[in-house]
Order: sequence, then C-alpha cells, then structure tokens
Amino acid sequence: MSGPALSPVHFLAVSKAKYLKDVEGERGKDWVVVMGNEAGDLDSLASAIAYAWYRSAIKQDAAIPLVQTPRADLSLRTENLYALELAGLNASTQDLLCIDDVPASSPFPSVKFALVDHNHLQSRFTEGNPEARVVAVLDHHEDEGHHTDADPRIIVVPTGSAASLVTRLLSEQCPDAVPKGLLTLLLCAIVVDTNGLKPGGKAEKIDREAAAFLAPRSLLFSPDSLAISDLHEDPRLQELLATLQSKKGDVSHLGTRDLLRRDYKEYSFVPSRLLNKTVLVGLSSVPVGLHPWISTDKSFWSSTEQWMADRNLSVLGILTSFRDEKKLNKHGKPKHRREQLFVVREDVGDLAERLFKGLKSSEELDLKKRSLAEDYNAEVPSSFAKRYKAKVWEQGNNDATRKVTAPLVKRIIEG
Repeated sequence: MSGPALSPVHFLAVSKAKYLKDVEGERGKDWVVVMGNEAGDLDSLASAIAYAWYRSAIKQDAAIPLVQTPRADLSLRTENLYALELAGLNASTQDLLCIDDVPASSPFPSVKFALVDHNHLQSRFTEGNPEARVVAVLDHHEDEGHHTDADPRIIVVPTGSAASLVTRLLSEQCPDAVPKGLLTLLLCAIVVDTNGLKPGGKAEKIDREAAAFLAPRSLLFSPDSLAISDLHEDPRLQELLATLQSKKGDVSHLGTRDLLRRDYKEYSFVPSRLLNKTVLVGLSSVPVGLHPWISTDKSFWSSTEQWMADRNLSVLGILTSFRDEKKLNKHGKPKHRREQLFVVREDVGDLAERLFKGLKSSEELDLKKRSLAEDYNAEVPSSFAKRYKAKVWEQGNNDATRKVTAPLVKRIIEG
C-alpha cells in the first residue's frame, strides 16, 4: 500500500481513510490491525505506529495502527501529544485510528492482529469472530502463553520498553528506511519508560542499544555517533526526559473519573470457587498520592463507585506513583512513593479476604498496611462501605509497577 519514503503523517492519513473505506465495503479482513494495550501509554502508541508502518512500508501488508483509546480521551495524556508533536505529527491526531472510529459492530471487522506492549488479544476482538488470529507479538510483559504461532513472537522480559523491541526489528530489517519522525517517537517512549536510561533502573541492554540507534537518527540529536554508556548523561536527553515526565505527571486539572480511566487496564479472571463466573478486574495507574487526591476531590468515592458500575468491575485497584514533596531522599530530592488501594464488591464471596491476604503476603510488593481514616484522613462513606470493601497499603518496593501487580492479582484470584 505504501513505500519506505512515505512520511508518518501521510501513512497515518492514507491508511486510516483506506481502512475505514474497506471496513464499510466489508473488506476489513484484508488488514493487519496493529495495537498496543488499552492503557494507551506512549510505549503502546509509538510501538503500534512504528510497527504498522513497518508492516505496510517494508512487508507490503495492508496495516493500520489502532489506538485503544476513545478519541475524547487522547487529551488525558499530554505526554503522548507532546511526543507526537516532536515527531512531526502535531496535526495528525485526527489521522490516528481510535477505537471509537471503527464502526461499532459484532464481530470486529478485521481478523488479523499484531500486538505490541501486550501479548493476549482481548475478547472484544474475538467475540463472534472465529477467524481472529494474532500474526505478530512484540512485548515486554509476562508471557501469558497465548498466540504461540504468531510470527514474529518476541517477548523479552525484562525489557524497559516495548519500543526497544520494535526498534531492534527496524534496525535489523530496514535501518536506513525509517522516517526520522518514527525514530523520534520511539526514542521518546524509551526515554520515558526507562527514566532516561538511568543506570540501575528499568533500562536493560536492549533499551540502551535501541536508544543509541535512534538518537543520532532522530529529529532531536545531531547525526554524530553517541556511545551507549554516555547517552543517559546527554543534556538533551535529560531535558527530553524532564519535559515528558512533567507533562505525564501534570494531572492537577483531572477529576477522579479522568484519573481512573487515564492509565487503565482491565482483566478477566475465572476463580474456580466461583464456579467459572468471570471476575472483571480494573487496575488504574495514577501519578498522584492518595492523600491530596481524596482530600481535594469530594466526589472520590462516588466517582469510584460509578466507574466500577460503568465497567461492571468486581475489583478495582488504584496504583499510585508520585514524588512526596514532604519527604526527601538521600539526594535531597522528593522521595518516590507508591501506594495501592483496592476496592472489592461485597457480593463476590470471599474474594476480598483472599485478595487482601494475598497482596499483603507478597514479598515482591512489600506492602505496609495503612488506614484510610488515620493515615489519609479519608472516611469511607457508610453507603459505599455497605457495598464494597476497601483496603490501602504503602508499597515498600517502589520498582514494582502494574506489570508486577497484575500477574499477582491473577494468581491470587484464579489460584
């Protein structure tokens, strides 16, 4: 459908228009739909766009990146919009194919999928769609064991960013053909996911190699060669990191509902003791502490209850990650902290008791019990407490993200 010289802006516009036209003409099965996970972070966005471009320009497939974020929610992630702008895609958000751009239908109008930044195709794409199959996987999350015939099927754990896996593929297959805008977008994803390639952090060898390939070819750096060991110290990279982190962390204008859906993933688990009844679990990652959040948003509990009702959730986990201005680390900077607040519906048997016990016993999370009333000055409304059980903890292991919590919750509920 396109050639290697096709710019990212043109690629997105052309592929979206042609895909929607083919869907209308019942020819959506001819396309490979490339998508990241439903949280829609920068890693998912960059990886999906870049891999779809590769499938189209290099493999000559009809391929389209699909953003699993409703169009109205794109503005909730200002770091994504900033990275798109840096990549020369500032005017192209209308050219992104969002989940609500695809005409609502059952089954989903396409049957071939490529997954980046996750490795299990959601049921919304398989229901009533027996031909649905996953043709490629590039991911850095725990392998769930699905889609074993995908080619390529690349799952590397640990890896800081799925964008690094996409970058490695591009560097091997078409190193001189990729537009600078796509290289810039991938670099932004790796930088924000690895905290600027900080030594001793999330960055692995593959992330550093990917960044070293991308940086001199991107729109942000000169073509001079950069040593892998020195890139994390480059002031331009540190400035990029600071800006992306600032935009990612600025959620002061968002209310509870927006915070819960901004970085949200949903899971279906089947506990044996509930006689194969599916339990829906939502995990929201939020870059703000519970104390200032609950104390300033008086609708916290009602909005939380409404979100759970809207999504038909039995369990909602709120995973916070923030800098505490009142507590300084050994370098004199605000200390990084994490918290977990889990809410479980009362009408799902002993699920709350088992989940809370399992989470508390996790050595990897290292949770320390806290009291909503005493530590957060947050009284749970009696009307809420009649229908839900809530428990809150301080997380001792600040390196354990949702990638750690989600598989743990799965094991506790299904085990």
